[in-house]
Amino acid sequence: MINSLFEDKKSDYAYFLPLGGSGEIGMNFNLYGYKNKWLIVDCGVSFKDSKVIGADVFMPNIDAIIENKLNVCGMFITHAHEDHIGGVHHLWPYIKCPIYTTPFSGHLLQQRLIDYGLLDKVNLNIVKKESKFDIGPFKLELINISHSILEANSVLITLGNKKVFHTGDWKIDNDPEIGNKPNSKRLKEIGKSGVSAMICDSTNANVKGFSGSEKSIEKGIYNLIKGYQGRVFIAMFASNVERILTLSNIARKTNRQLGAIGRSMWRMIKASKSVGYLKEKHIFHEERNIKNISDDKFLAICTGSQGEPLGALNRIADETHPHIRFKKGDRIVFSSRMIPGNEVSINSLINKLVYKGVDVVFPKAKNIHVSGHPGQEELKMMYSWINPSVLIPVHGEALHIKAHAELAKKNGIDEVLKTKNGQLIRLSNDKADIITEVTTGKMAVNGDELISTDSSFFKERKKMLFNGVVTINFIFSDIGDLQELPRIKFLSVVNSIEQEQLLALSEYLNDEIRNFIPFNRAKENQLRQYLNKKIKKFIINKFDKSPSIILDIIYI
Repeated sequence: MINSLFEDKKSDYAYFLPLGGSGEIGMNFNLYGYKNKWLIVDCGVSFKDSKVIGADVFMPNIDAIIENKLNVCGMFITHAHEDHIGGVHHLWPYIKCPIYTTPFSGHLLQQRLIDYGLLDKVNLNIVKKESKFDIGPFKLELINISHSILEANSVLITLGNKKVFHTGDWKIDNDPEIGNKPNSKRLKEIGKSGVSAMICDSTNANVKGFSGSEKSIEKGIYNLIKGYQGRVFIAMFASNVERILTLSNIARKTNRQLGAIGRSMWRMIKASKSVGYLKEKHIFHEERNIKNISDDKFLAICTGSQGEPLGALNRIADETHPHIRFKKGDRIVFSSRMIPGNEVSINSLINKLVYKGVDVVFPKAKNIHVSGHPGQEELKMMYSWINPSVLIPVHGEALHIKAHAELAKKNGIDEVLKTKNGQLIRLSNDKADIITEVTTGKMAVNGDELISTDSSFFKERKKMLFNGVVTINFIFSDIGDLQELPRIKFLSVVNSIEQEQLLALSEYLNDEIRNFIPFNRAKENQLRQYLNKKIKKFIINKFDKSPSIILDIIYI
């Protein structure tokens, strides 16, 4: 179906195909098609999936690109959050297209490509903020927009006589200290020139009001630090460099020395200094040194606000951090939101902290944390600026996209198309239609390989986790005789098993295979199928369990 879209050479249709980030938060991956060429916007990952055992990092299934041999002429990364950039080093080897992004994101991506031995292979193009450039038949113009990370970009994509405005992740903060201020003047100009479709962030479409400025939380955090005699730790997202700068200013005002804890925190600090956003005067003490700072002078920014097992907070709480321990009287301020799905891990962390006598402080309203995504009033402003013929809400779960669609219709946008991953959308100047659906889904990182979360691999792993494993060895001589009773091991099937029970199963199997003696290799598949049925039936009857079964047939 996809390959036939461009057979009519006179057709001027453009296409939008989300493979990740629509119908979910995270794992953003969008495709735009025009004149038989395709442009990727963002290539992100997501974390945690309760249905998938033993994997923590996920990215979109891109079989639609590979199987249809789509002609991808480039990839643009809007900003450096992991849900927009984290999949590049995993998926680029399957796509092998040029990549474009702005300096801050480019610096972080370069480091990642170096770590994975890809930098010399990838054609990475660092473009200026608010620049204009072409990627194949796609004409791109970058527009400054605010977000909770440096150098967030909205992008105007011109495809023939159609203009598509892709917001990326955004908010309106007209008074940032170092981040982007929205270029409202240019956004209004774009709206007046005519926009066919706006692809827009839906994360907070069900939240009334404005998201709030970063500067608005400085007083709240300052008041929690000023006058406190104990040590203070600030748990936050490492990517929010403007908040790091805010805390540097607070440290100076409260006469405290600021330390940074966590690898991702240090990665962001170094990137910000390399690109010029943080100056050398902003001093951050290393983890091995901050333990020597007196309690009333101590201030540290930490990773792990979502209860990540290897995040700084959990490592300190579990006393596995090499340099730092919590003690009674410490204060931890969570300058972050609780991301849906992380409630259990965060509550587990909080319990550990409370037992240690730590004072835990969470945000109330917007006193110590603000979101990086637009509330309803900001969305209304963007509608009025861009005035698109069609709105396509993305970057949200079904409820967010539904709320966004309803808000848009109430505020003058008549043509709204709700979508989800895998829906191929045809764009005309004033309309959008879903014309088909393509294969989509998730791929999980398993060591150095990517595996579909729908594969039997994860189903078997889940079965092993909940039902255990039984291994059975059959040893045959060269003349087809069974050399000894089958050797059997139960792994996590039952808490304890008597030797007599194992012997009973072994003798039972020994009797069951008599009809296969003398045994030869030609009978192996038949024997395996027969034994699997018998073993399953025996274990269910005796133990009421259905473990994974591993049969080893050995010839000597």
